[in-house]
Amino acid sequence: AILAQAPTVSLPSARLPPLMWISLLWRPLLPVEVSARSRLRTNSHSPRPSSQAGPSPPLPVLSKLLQQGGKGTARASLRMKAFFTGALLAQLVSVASGLKVQSAAAAPAIELASLELDEAPVRKPITDHRNYAHAEFDSGLRVLVVEDPDAEKSSFAVAVEAGSLEDPPDFQGLAHFCEHMLFLGSKKYPDNDAFSAALARHGGTHNAYTSAEETVYFNEIDDEGLEGALDIFAQFFIAPSFDPAMVDKEINAVDSEHKKNQPDTQHRLWHLLRSKANPKNPMHKFSTGDLSTLKTVPESQGKNLSEALRSFHRDRYCARRLHLVMVSNRSTTEQLAIAHKHFDDVPKATKESCPPRSEYLDMPAYSKELGNLGRVFGVAAGGAPEMWVVFPVLPLKHRYKELAEAYVWNALGHYGPGSLKALLMREDLSQSYSFYAEKSVAGSFIFVTFALTEKGASNVDQVLEYLFAYLHAVKGAGVDAKLLASLRQLREVEFDYQEKRPSEIDFAKSIAGSLPTYGPRDVLTGGVLMDDPNEELILQILNAMEPSNMNIALVRGDFNEKKATQHEQYYDFGYNESSLDPALIKRLQNASGFGLTAPPNLQFVPRHLELINESSSEDMPERLLKRNRTESWWLGLGEVRLPKAIVSIKIGFPPAVLARVKDAALAAVHVRLVDAALEESADALQTCGLSYSVSAARDGLAISFTGFDEHMEELMKLVLPKVLDPGTADDEFDKALRQLVLDLSDNTKMQPYQHALEAFEVVTTKASYSRAEVLRVAKDSSLVSISAYKAFLRDLFADAQLSILFTGNIGRTRALAITETVQSELQITTASSDWLRGGLEVVDPKEDLEVRVANPIPDDPNSATIVVYQFGVPTIADRIHLAMITEVIDRPIFETLRTEHQLGYVVFGYAAPHASIVEVRVIVQGFRESPDVVATLIESTVQNLTNRIAAMDQKEFDSRKQSLRNALAKKASTMSQYAGRYWGQIWNQEYCFQKRAMQLAYLDSEEFNSPTPLLQAWKKSVSPSENRKKILVKLFGANGTQSVSMDGTAGSKLVTLVDSASVAQQMKDENYWPREFLCK
Repeated sequence: AILAQAPTVSLPSARLPPLMWISLLWRPLLPVEVSARSRLRTNSHSPRPSSQAGPSPPLPVLSKLLQQGGKGTARASLRMKAFFTGALLAQLVSVASGLKVQSAAAAPAIELASLELDEAPVRKPITDHRNYAHAEFDSGLRVLVVEDPDAEKSSFAVAVEAGSLEDPPDFQGLAHFCEHMLFLGSKKYPDNDAFSAALARHGGTHNAYTSAEETVYFNEIDDEGLEGALDIFAQFFIAPSFDPAMVDKEINAVDSEHKKNQPDTQHRLWHLLRSKANPKNPMHKFSTGDLSTLKTVPESQGKNLSEALRSFHRDRYCARRLHLVMVSNRSTTEQLAIAHKHFDDVPKATKESCPPRSEYLDMPAYSKELGNLGRVFGVAAGGAPEMWVVFPVLPLKHRYKELAEAYVWNALGHYGPGSLKALLMREDLSQSYSFYAEKSVAGSFIFVTFALTEKGASNVDQVLEYLFAYLHAVKGAGVDAKLLASLRQLREVEFDYQEKRPSEIDFAKSIAGSLPTYGPRDVLTGGVLMDDPNEELILQILNAMEPSNMNIALVRGDFNEKKATQHEQYYDFGYNESSLDPALIKRLQNASGFGLTAPPNLQFVPRHLELINESSSEDMPERLLKRNRTESWWLGLGEVRLPKAIVSIKIGFPPAVLARVKDAALAAVHVRLVDAALEESADALQTCGLSYSVSAARDGLAISFTGFDEHMEELMKLVLPKVLDPGTADDEFDKALRQLVLDLSDNTKMQPYQHALEAFEVVTTKASYSRAEVLRVAKDSSLVSISAYKAFLRDLFADAQLSILFTGNIGRTRALAITETVQSELQITTASSDWLRGGLEVVDPKEDLEVRVANPIPDDPNSATIVVYQFGVPTIADRIHLAMITEVIDRPIFETLRTEHQLGYVVFGYAAPHASIVEVRVIVQGFRESPDVVATLIESTVQNLTNRIAAMDQKEFDSRKQSLRNALAKKASTMSQYAGRYWGQIWNQEYCFQKRAMQLAYLDSEEFNSPTPLLQAWKKSVSPSENRKKILVKLFGANGTQSVSMDGTAGSKLVTLVDSASVAQQMKDENYWPREFLCK
């Protein structure tokens, strides 16, 4: 991820226990997952990540554990026309698992007349075979149930029409805090862990997020546990506890969450710009909340947080503002009956007691009269320089059927000849920019954010002039009716042939979050289809994007925060504020020319959507070719029957390339140069449902092509010659190298625990390099230069190995022809002396290892602690044991270290693959205790879990075993899931394609009929002995940096310099685990 060309994208914080990540059995092994240029529901959410109940797991653990170590480092270079962040990104890339279980006995029958079914059906894609029903209960609760014959689990969600906009002024962050507290007990079920325990017993999980307008709670569970869990869940909306003792504990979690976010530039700018809004408009408030806003200050004023919670819940969580969603393989009638059974006790609401939520459209957030428009904010750069441009526009929230902003997105997302992006790249002002719309009851705003180069940071006026010259060119051309029609057609095709969500819980979360805005009929189409194109509205939006109607925030490295004239109290940073220069405004109003033109009509809207009738004969890929340095594999259409395909390619590095850190830097530069060379020429194809990705992993280049298959060869013939040789001039190489240096210099894009994981990788894995080490090499012109780059390409392709996997709507004959094309374009046709074995080597330490490093994020008080226990190279049975152990330990570790000890917001406990071995890992990030103290608490928690595993009874064992079996037997929901089952094995030349069948067979065997093997696997990993393999990483925050130099734990080998040369010297006497995969 460090060396990939795309900027780092932080997933929204979501604490998903490992079984949630079962669909990542396949996902991390694919270079690209979604078409970054998809038009579906793009840019309709705010850029700020929604506040959530807990952090994301660091890795897709159970999935990779059961599948294999895989190529987890080859990430997508997500070439985003729209930079998906916040809740939208969560919807696009979050993953979860659904497990199929037959419906339990039907619930008691209820007269259909009492269900008040909506007659208007849900509009759905032609490929969607689900059944939908919507009803409004007597209480005012609205219920949408979905019968999905392929659902492997039951999922349910509630969306509440109350978000941070509803925060009381004297309890800022209360909506977010209510989200945290709601799960922690009710009058009927007072145990604060009752819901989590019920879910855990049946392979379930839960989470929630709070946005400006709504709070969404989403859950999943094996079908047999549905009614018990649903009854507990329903009580949260009937009579929640809000126990004062838990309030005092959970407030620390929210405070830790805010501390985690404080150094992040995106959070800072988002809050700063909103804080300047009209004080009468609620968007100006601090939405996350912290210890001060929620407890310290209110209590000093005689106010009580527990009482405020109850009042907020009573007033804002009333039935007419609640939307329940259920997704199951049960019939819609049965699901509605179950909903009645458990939710009919929700207090009845009337229009008077529960009026529609307030709207604030008559309180403009920004205006010249208020003096908060035409402002420039200067902020110090903790990372790379940026510029945010914000335009208030007319209200768009209720005009989703017109979707006028989609026309604007097409213009801003045009990267071809005559585009703004092409000009900015050519002038080396910005390598990427993003755009999105915030559309809420508080107003609508369009954001355009530029990732600036060094030159761009020094010439922001020129960037702005180009932006407005382009907008003026688009407006001057008028609304192109033919283009508008083709955009509408493209959206219809993409909608009708979209893939299912990766899991039922993801689908339930998505539609629950959409219901308050779009209602049941348009819950799937809202923000996606252009039902009523409106040329006048398009022009109104474009006319609002004018220099006199904007605010700007500049993030620059040369900003001296010590001389700042203002201070932001919640995120604790200094900034300057001034008026836009009138002369600059006039210059921007007259901007034109520079060869900028409106975008052309869409050329490649998919029209041939026929499906092949071929697929591999068994549940594994079919080898089409093994010749010289090339192997080609084919899956065919498989389980996801859409007119789309994925072509996954690995160009395996020769041994000489693997051994040189400079080649890691050069590979990263190469990825950037390839994308730069293709930006204009590939734009027309990528705009119409196709995408490609090129990324650098430690042992190869990953290339993927995804999307509608009709024009896939055309895209491949554009991309592959540039992968072989981008035809780079000296100035282009220098641009790409400068951008790499800028990206590597930005430590704020990763959380402290991610920096700790990086240190762990460098110390434990051969051929691993830290970002600091690659940065040093990238700055050394004697090592990284245009001549070195050309030599790198010669070395790479002279002895590279080529692996290809075809998945989807490409037949055998066509796949073989494409294989020949790939070989020819990459010039990988001659024989090789050896077929190189893939995979990485992990240290097998003779004694405990302890790594002590400083947090590289400036002034960040957060520390991170990682404790790892190596199991070793696993058999098929071992993988099953450790997968089940992950299910068992996740919740107790979280409850002990986060809830009880309050060590931090980020707490994970799981088993995970690491190259050829498997490890048990515990990760904690926080600021309250030093890593030395945290490591001791982790060790005691881990040892206490031995008794928990030993006490597992047969009923719990059988339930967990069934959940795991269901997960393994689950059909792929997406084409990338299907491909990912096998691509990692092909990448590492392991070829244990029957592994899933072997795992299922072991689960059903007499050999595994009790918890005893789980306890044995656990003790082998963590029990203190001379054979135990334990590794600690301690990353010290800004307040404890001096502790880095202190002695480590007695009896441990201490590592403090984390770069490949010093690590190699310190580890020269250590052994390494064999690079093998045990397919037995």
